[in-house]
Amino acid sequence: MANIIFLYEDFFKTATLTATSEATYFPKENVQNRDHKKRWRSNFGEGSGWGNFEIAASVNDRLDFKDSTSTVRAASLTPAVYTADTLFAHLKTQMEAVCSDTFTWAYLESGSDKNKFKVTIGSGTFELLTNSGANKNRSVFPTIGYSDTADKTGASNYTADYVRIHTSEALKGNLGASKGIYGCIIRGLNIQTGGTLKAIFSSNNWSSIAETIALDKNTKYAIKLWGTAKNYQYAGALIEDIDNPAGFVDQGVVSFLSKFQPEINFLNETAIKPEDPSLIFENEEGTEDTQQLPRYRTKPYVFMVKGSTQKGYFEAMEEAVGTSKYLYIVEDPDSALATVKQVRILSWDWSCIKYSTVYWQLTLMVKEIP
Repeated sequence: MANIIFLYEDFFKTATLTATSEATYFPKENVQNRDHKKRWRSNFGEGSGWGNFEIAASVNDRLDFKDSTSTVRAASLTPAVYTADTLFAHLKTQMEAVCSDTFTWAYLESGSDKNKFKVTIGSGTFELLTNSGANKNRSVFPTIGYSDTADKTGASNYTADYVRIHTSEALKGNLGASKGIYGCIIRGLNIQTGGTLKAIFSSNNWSSIAETIALDKNTKYAIKLWGTAKNYQYAGALIEDIDNPAGFVDQGVVSFLSKFQPEINFLNETAIKPEDPSLIFENEEGTEDTQQLPRYRTKPYVFMVKGSTQKGYFEAMEEAVGTSKYLYIVEDPDSALATVKQVRILSWDWSCIKYSTVYWQLTLMVKEIP
């Protein structure tokens, strides 16, 4: 087991944030709170504009179809970032620009086909050349949920085969100055198993992405640590979960962190103690009643601290977090996802063991945040 790591200086907590989209009652600033149950959430629902769809040159900027006269047409899309609403309006404009038919596009907001695109011709029938189109290698159809197994033929309207809520969503932060970042942790998320979550970095105020790092994730956390500091002023989180059945993606606490790794490992043979802070009292009828509060666990971490330099690192952490602020402990950096905990330190107990060579024992009693 590698030495324990403390991640306690969160540069993202005071960053200036921007989001690619945002639900009205789930603002991006929620990710800077202590409570991972308060979320930032992407656009969703009627009138929201929905998610964020990117059209890129030579990637997904063509739509092949046959019009009502069975003439093959190719609509060219303008590279840009669209909402579902602005994208279907653009699809309509560009299809009508290359033929005499009229089309109605929609992003369905209810029913069994919720979160799917749909196109209808004004009169007659038409075809979507999802499989045989000359521009299949740069087609928009996968982006908007149409299968390329076979062309869509013989009908006046076609609903997409798959839910599509975005191509990606991002939270981007300006940290104010370049910081030495050693890890990213996100607590609270609704990303599917097949979805991806990445830490992203920029050197030019998000004009371009300088570096992307995929995070490991489970149902509680997404995390990645690295051994050498990444020095950036701009850091953020990128989500790609294009068919999330909820119709949106969200995140709780997002942290970009410095680290402190003690020189001597902690003593791991300590007991975890379940705690129940629920209140028990006598009611007006003279019988016991309770006020149920969330349970949690406490655990002591005991360290041997050698020398004034190591003691100074612990004291700097004590000054920064005290007993009121949250931080993260990773007991085994080699298995970070399995051993990360969000905690609050309840007490710091120092005792001098051997003064002549400056040996100290430090016991940290921590409360694990459920």
